[in-house]
Amino acid sequence: MMKMDSLCFSAAWSEQDYREMQEQPTFSNWLLQVPTAAQVGMLSFQSVPPELQILRLAVLLDWRKQGLAQFMLEQLEIVAKSANVESLWLEVNSANKAATALYYKQGYQETGIRKNYFINPLGDALLLKKILKYDDKQAAQ
Repeated sequence: MMKMDSLCFSAAWSEQDYREMQEQPTFSNWLLQVPTAAQVGMLSFQSVPPELQILRLAVLLDWRKQGLAQFMLEQLEIVAKSANVESLWLEVNSANKAATALYYKQGYQETGIRKNYFINPLGDALLLKKILKYDDKQAAQ
């Protein structure tokens, strides 16, 4: 996980960061592996129903623009709904146009801004949230 993190983020989490997060029962890490390659993506999140916070979402540079991040978000929604999570939220650097476009496409909405939140690279954090919709069949379960 740390290798993927360091390849995808300029401000990677340290080994200590990951150790501390792994000790939390609400924390999860996913690595995305495709049949023809090794691990190409990652997703880290913390779920405390009725909310789930996306902490890290990344795809290796050579594998971007192939729908893999969207796939991970869709899978996360399936898991979240099975745990009766009502909303997903995250913070994203406002300068990360590819990520913000993906989140907006997936139905996330801006709920606020944290000025100068990110240091490397410098930028404001957009607070994004998605309210999960349940059909009647899902709500009855």
